[in-house]
Amino acid sequence: MADAPSTYVKDAGTWKTVAGIEVKDNGAWKKVVKGEVNDQGTWKPFYVYKTVITISDHAEQIDLDTYHLMTADNGIAFLGDVDVIIDGDVFVYSSDTSVPAFKTGTKIEGALKIIFNGAQILGAGGSGGAGNRGFANGYAGGAGGIGLFVEKDITIDNNNGASLANILGGGGGGGGGSGGQNWHGGFQQNYTYGSGGGGGGGASLGIGASGGSGAGTGGNGSLNQGGGGGSATADDGADGGVGGAGGDPGSNGSAGANTNSSSNTGGAGGAAGIAIEDNGFTITQV
Repeated sequence: MADAPSTYVKDAGTWKTVAGIEVKDNGAWKKVVKGEVNDQGTWKPFYVYKTVITISDHAEQIDLDTYHLMTADNGIAFLGDVDVIIDGDVFVYSSDTSVPAFKTGTKIEGALKIIFNGAQILGAGGSGGAGNRGFANGYAGGAGGIGLFVEKDITIDNNNGASLANILGGGGGGGGGSGGQNWHGGFQQNYTYGSGGGGGGGASLGIGASGGSGAGTGGNGSLNQGGGGGSATADDGADGGVGGAGGDPGSNGSAGANTNSSSNTGGAGGAAGIAIEDNGFTITQV
């Protein structure tokens, strides 16, 4: 939905924008937040009331259906247009790959615009896959979470004409290393664990996985990059596989390594989270 048309009145010979309209109802003045105009034979809604929400600090898992309640005027603001301004150097993030970092919600009836002033929306980083033991393959890294979850038509203004690169899904977790094994005199086998994969990047810091007894642990993801995979271990030549590195925000995790002492494979890297899940709604960039 486009921005509502402006309403003007002539005041002492000068046209001025109307900031609000009130009507008298049973002796009380009440705000008018929604009306209709006839445009070439079709009645179209317009909204008089407009709310501006400014997010100036890092915020976790914003859902405008609930976040907006803190700024609404007895619920009236839900009927009007809403501008959400995210200040520069602010991160809106999630700590859970099953929960998007930012949800537009469905309760705002008017036009919704999100304005970025250098800010970022980051999905949660996926967890690293654990290393495995002996004849087993490494475990796969976890997928990253969604950045922006769209539930109504929206306009996005990057305030600099840039693309939507400041909205990123969480990085996928790195795959775990495969187990190692070795023969002793043709009879006895020795087993080791593969190392854990690194956590995916994202503001939630994807958790690196353990490699098991004696094996390296993957590093946690950081705000802008994935954690490193756990280092290889050795036990009488039965080396555990190296864990894969977690992906940076918006990137897949790396696969874990296999070993020279077995035919096992490292775990697959986790997929990057979806940057924008549009759910069939229209996203307009300005």
